[in-house]
Amino acid sequence: MDRLSIVTAALLFVGCGEEGPAPAPPSRVVAVAAEAPETESLCDATPNTRLALPPLAEGQTAPSVEGRRWVNVWATWCRPCVEEMPLLERFSERLAEDGAPTTLSFVSADRDDESVARFRQSHGDMPESLRVSDPAAVAVWGATLGLGEAASLPLHVLTDEDGRVVCARAGAVSEDDYEAVLAVLR
Repeated sequence: MDRLSIVTAALLFVGCGEEGPAPAPPSRVVAVAAEAPETESLCDATPNTRLALPPLAEGQTAPSVEGRRWVNVWATWCRPCVEEMPLLERFSERLAEDGAPTTLSFVSADRDDESVARFRQSHGDMPESLRVSDPAAVAVWGATLGLGEAASLPLHVLTDEDGRVVCARAGAVSEDDYEAVLAVLR
């Protein structure tokens, strides 16, 4: 045997260990653990207190605080508030489809019922809304939620099934916030 044959035979012999069969080739589809959506950027505060709405206008009754709720405080003069309302209604539908049914409630921070009525008349697709008795009460209410008295509208409050506030936010939400909202409510 020449040297090349001896070296080739030695390499083949060394490669034939008793470690068992070769490992399976990697799958064409490798599962990657999904990252949990970031909820910290969604919530400005997480007070974990029972939901209590600010005082409502005369003749209005606060809805039950039991069950998952999303309370949106808005005003007719607040452009981001008005622009996000259709998005909030779509989010509410998606939450139900994704196993986190949530009751969406709108509460106006306008000074009088006439302002809200005129606005609803010119915007036929606007949802029903409660109204606070005094817009100044919204600032105090926001402070009790950890948002501070200077928090700007819109305000969002999300509760768990027991009516405990799990997320409070000042400012509009966007389409990109859906996964974080879902994670907070699950």
